[in-house]
Amino acid sequence: MLIIISMLAAICLFIVLYVIIQAMGRKQELVKSRLRGLNNVQGQQRPEELYRRENMNRSLYERTIKPFADKIAAKIAKLTPASFRAQAEELVDQTNNLNGMGMTGFMMMLGASTVFFLLLGIWLVYSKNLPLLKGFFVFGAFVIAGVYVPFFILRRMVEERQEAIRQSMPDVLDLLCVSVQAGLGFDGALGKVTAKMKGPLIEEFERLLQELRMGVTRRNALTRLAKRCGIEEMKLFTAALIQAEKLGVGMAQVLEIQSENMREMRRQRAKESAAKLPVKVLFPTLVFIFPVMFIVVLGPALVTVAKMFSK
Repeated sequence: MLIIISMLAAICLFIVLYVIIQAMGRKQELVKSRLRGLNNVQGQQRPEELYRRENMNRSLYERTIKPFADKIAAKIAKLTPASFRAQAEELVDQTNNLNGMGMTGFMMMLGASTVFFLLLGIWLVYSKNLPLLKGFFVFGAFVIAGVYVPFFILRRMVEERQEAIRQSMPDVLDLLCVSVQAGLGFDGALGKVTAKMKGPLIEEFERLLQELRMGVTRRNALTRLAKRCGIEEMKLFTAALIQAEKLGVGMAQVLEIQSENMREMRRQRAKESAAKLPVKVLFPTLVFIFPVMFIVVLGPALVTVAKMFSK
């Protein structure tokens, strides 16, 4: 029984890891397929020949594993409650589409985690010979853990990304302000910034620039940007840009003020973290440092006292 459960868990983890690795190269495969399609169109091929050649030139992942993974992800999505699915879509969007995997990758992760913890719970109940009621509660706890672990990992990714965006906002806004002051428009300044820098904030600005080039209004694009980032600093920044566009205020002046505000907010966060440090250090000091100091300082005295009483 244990060997079967271990083999099923290993197969499940292997499938998830393979899908993740293949999904990371999905963008390159998409570009290559589009280039092959353009070359075939230029060759004046018939539609059926074009379709056959395009399918044959696709990778094994795109032809077999990806459709299978999409079907499994769709079935898992149907089984999950609507509130969970909406929350997962929002979190995936805040992680920049989960490094290209999207909802399909997250649903595969959710299914694999649920199956793994389900098998682990079955093995634990079976190996320990737990009573019916206790085994039912243990089994339910493992199933709940299997559902919530992917959400926990996703939230951690969102928090790390948000912290990286907070730290890089002042520097990025400085370059954006300098570009606008040099005579570029807001869209041109965004293009210059995205070409010179990297990071989560630059990825969000690239997406903002793509939406603007597709014809989305600046107000809607900035609102979506603030929602994707989910931090107060970005909400203030986008609100200031929307207000400046509405009132006709100079963009360079607004960007300069926002850059100073973001730098001041980062300074305040650093001071707040420094103020919390003594409280955070108190518990490790009491548990790990003070006992060692007492042993080093009082140890020789206790040994001397013990020798005196022994005589």
